[in-house]
Formats: sequence, C-alpha cells, structure tokens
Amino acid sequence: MKRRILFLSCWMWIFVFVLNMPVQAQAVKVNLQIILVDRDLNQKPVPWFHVRLRRKDSQNPQVFELKTKLDGKCEIAVPAGQYELATPRPINLEGRLYKWAMEVTLTGTQENIELTNDNASVERVSSGSENPANVSDEGSNLSLLFERLKRSTVTVRTDGHEGSGFLVDPAGLVVTNNHVVEFSRYLAVLFDQKHKVTARLLAASPGKDIAVLWVNLKAFPEAVIAPVVPSEATSQVVVGERVFTIGSPMGREKVLTSGVISKVEHTSIVSDININPGNSGGPLFNLRGEVTGITSAQMHLLASIVPIDDARPVIERARRQLSGASPPSAELLPVEPDDFFPADALLSLLRHHQRMDVRPYFLTAGEFRVEMLTPPIRYYVYNKDDIQAQQKGRKHSHEDSQQVELPERVLEEAQEYQPTIIIRVVPKHRFWNRQFKDSFRGLRLLCNGKEVPPIDPGRSHYELRDSDDHAKGAATEGFYSYQPDAISPNCSSVKLEIFSDKAPRTPITKSLDSLTVERVWADMEPYRGAKGKNNTQ
Repeated sequence: MKRRILFLSCWMWIFVFVLNMPVQAQAVKVNLQIILVDRDLNQKPVPWFHVRLRRKDSQNPQVFELKTKLDGKCEIAVPAGQYELATPRPINLEGRLYKWAMEVTLTGTQENIELTNDNASVERVSSGSENPANVSDEGSNLSLLFERLKRSTVTVRTDGHEGSGFLVDPAGLVVTNNHVVEFSRYLAVLFDQKHKVTARLLAASPGKDIAVLWVNLKAFPEAVIAPVVPSEATSQVVVGERVFTIGSPMGREKVLTSGVISKVEHTSIVSDININPGNSGGPLFNLRGEVTGITSAQMHLLASIVPIDDARPVIERARRQLSGASPPSAELLPVEPDDFFPADALLSLLRHHQRMDVRPYFLTAGEFRVEMLTPPIRYYVYNKDDIQAQQKGRKHSHEDSQQVELPERVLEEAQEYQPTIIIRVVPKHRFWNRQFKDSFRGLRLLCNGKEVPPIDPGRSHYELRDSDDHAKGAATEGFYSYQPDAISPNCSSVKLEIFSDKAPRTPITKSLDSLTVERVWADMEPYRGAKGKNNTQ
C-alpha cells in the first residue's frame, strides 16, 4: 500500500512539474525580401544586407540577425510573438538613403515580410550621412566578375555524365572532377551553345577527384584563362568568406551561384553554396576573381570543395604531357539547336486524337531493340495514355470528343521539346531468367556510307527488376541524339552499326527501310517549316 501511495505521489509531482513548465512558443518561418524600385521602375533586389529582429514580449528579449542572399531574400525560424524590425545601416540608391524600422507580429506557421520603397524611411545623401551600403555594390561586383570570367568556364560532356570545368592554361588545359570523366569513351568540351570540341584526358587523380583535359583553343579564341590564387595565398580562404561558382547545373549553361565558406580543412573546403548536378568540376572563385577550389559534390545542405592546391601537381603532370604531342582537333562538333520543336504540331496529335502508326519507329537488330524517337513520336507515346483516359471520360459523359481539352502538364511539356532525333538501343533479355543477351557499346549512323556525327553519344545503366523491386539483370543501353536533318531521303542508304560487348569490333548492321526514313523526315517537317519562315523574316 505504501508503495502504491509513493508511486501516486511521484506521479503527482511529475504532473505538477509538467504543468509549471514554460510553454515553448510556436516557431514561425519568416520569409523576408528587400526590393527597391529605381527611377526607371526597375526592381533592384538588395543582396548581403543585414536585418535585425528583436523580440519585445519576453522578459529575455532575443535578437535574431538575418542577411539577404544575392536575390535579396532570406529566411529564418523564430518563436511567435511581437518583434521590432530594424536595419543597422541604410541603403544608398540613386542618392537616397533607405532604412526600415517597424513593429511586426509573427503568428501562424509562416510570415512574409517585404521591405520596399513604400515602407522605408527615406533621406537624401548628404556629406554628413553615415556610411551607407550601396544597393548594387556587391551585386554589381558579382555581375562584373561573371561577365569577365564566364568564358573561362566550360561544360564537360561525356557519354554518361555532364559537368563543369575551367581553363587554367593558354595551351588549353581544363580542370574538372575525375568522377565526371572517369570510364567515359567520349569526351567533349562546350565553350558556349555553339562551340563544342573534342577533349583529351591528360592527367587524373581519382583519390583527389581531379582530372585535367586538353582542348584546342583555336576553336574558341574568345576563351579566358581563370586566374588561380597564388599558392602562398591559399591560406587566405577563411570561414565566412563569400565565394561564387560559374557552372552548368541541371543542363543549363553559365549559371552563377554564390555562398559562404563554412569550414576550411586541409583536404577540403565546406560551403553553403548550392552544387547541383552539372556543377561538379567548376571553379570556386573568391571575390577577387581567383580560383580557390573545385566544386565537387553536395552533402545535404553543404557543398564539398577540393582545394586548388590539390590540383597543382595534377596540372603540372598534364603540362609535361603537352611536350611533342599533337593537339586535339579544333573542328566543331554538332550541338543542340537553340530553339524548340513547334508546340502546335505536337498538340495537334493529341487534340484531334490522331492515332500514330508506331511500327516504323521500333525495330530489331540482332540482340537489340532499336527506337527511332522523333519529337512527335516521343510526345505521342509519353502522353497518349492520359489523352485516351480523358477521351473515354468525355464519351461516357456524352460530351463532344472531337476537340479534347488537354491537361495543363501536357500543354506545358509541348512547349520545350528539342528538335532532335534520338536513337535508343536497348539490349534484349530472356524472359524466364531476366538476363540480358548482350550489352550496348557504341553506335554509328551512316548516310551513304559516311558517318553522321551525333550531338551526344549517351550511354546509361539499364536494369531489370522483379516484382519485389530486386535487380535481376543489368546492361548498358545507348541513347544517341542527332540533328534534325541527320536522317533524310537524300541518303539513298541509311544504316546503323551497333557495337556490343560480345563483339566490340564486329558491328551489327541494320539498314533502315524507306518507310522509316520517310516517317522520320516527315516528322521533322514542322520544324523545318518554322525554321525557314523565321529565316525569311
């Protein structure tokens, strides 16, 4: 009985203790943005600007410091309550000083705060004014650095990856990440959207994830050599220093991303800079425009960067390889067209529920399936299920199904289809054991016996999985893209030569019949018509 009373007494004390615990205030996500409008009505984001939030309704007032990024935005989570918002320094725009001081109530889960011309206190600049921040100083500096250095950065293309790189020598040496180029049979460097050349691997350090390529700069005389920070000054990379990179994230060209150094170690630099796929191998610049590192990988919210000191011996090894060697070709390689396939031609396939005969596009060659993928067949195959389902629904409701209202996703997708011909080569497999019969190695497209160079000779890993999502077999498939006129009736003979792992030197030859050639050529007619119309205007 005493134990039971003691037990209840303990629980009562715990209950009283819990009741008297202070209640934790709900956190509010604050999204803050500073934008000023100049006399020409241009919007000017205010980068790297400090804003202070001081809590008023607390015995121990908390102070939260915010700092905007390049786009003039920042965010922070703070307890709900009453706050004083103030800017320690004014902003100078066109001879006027803007600053903010106001009270804000933060409730709910999210609050948006916009600091603009309308809610700022404004003074004219005078000789006695305090030292203001200029709204465009650092943003302009980054803009100037971007314009000066963008031609020192390149896109590195391989048969399986895409990354970034930068020029470090007038002889044409390009530094990138080793994981971008490792195991690739195809290496090319894209200076801009119209200039792409063959690259050659000269030196690499897999352990440091560094590779040095060689390109012929005669193909792009406008190229700029990226200045590398002197070796004795490398230690000047410090925590809190602002840095930026120029790379090719997510398939885009020449994108600037900035951040701050979070940690400096002997073997790596850590930053909050955002490294997306395609940024790997790009230069990390300081605000003097000097390369201090090589962007390598994204780890959760932080980026891992290889110190430039690790690249110096690899660059020197590459320089030694130059002696007596013939440079790579300066001949320009095919690039993606800089426009899109006409959206109306794609949408008409689905709006009027046209049925395409897909048989001419899907072929067999030895132990491989071959798919001839034009923009219309790609668009039709990827979206026909959605349209057919919508048509059935309209028939059941007795609505007119002659003109189908397309889903928003289908409409948007039609706007940005590249006008390229893609040849996909997929190994066949045995159904009973899910094992591949062969694996793809390479492809040649021949027009009258002459090879048609691809834009990108892609290869990717291809897996078969069982009902429990376990991998049962793996092989390599081909994914080669070509220019719009690569296959035409002007070729009396169009052949594919497919190279496999089982017979790497003896290709499987597949002749395309006239029906396939005519269908591919006809599919590209809307693009040729639009191109011709634009050229005559």
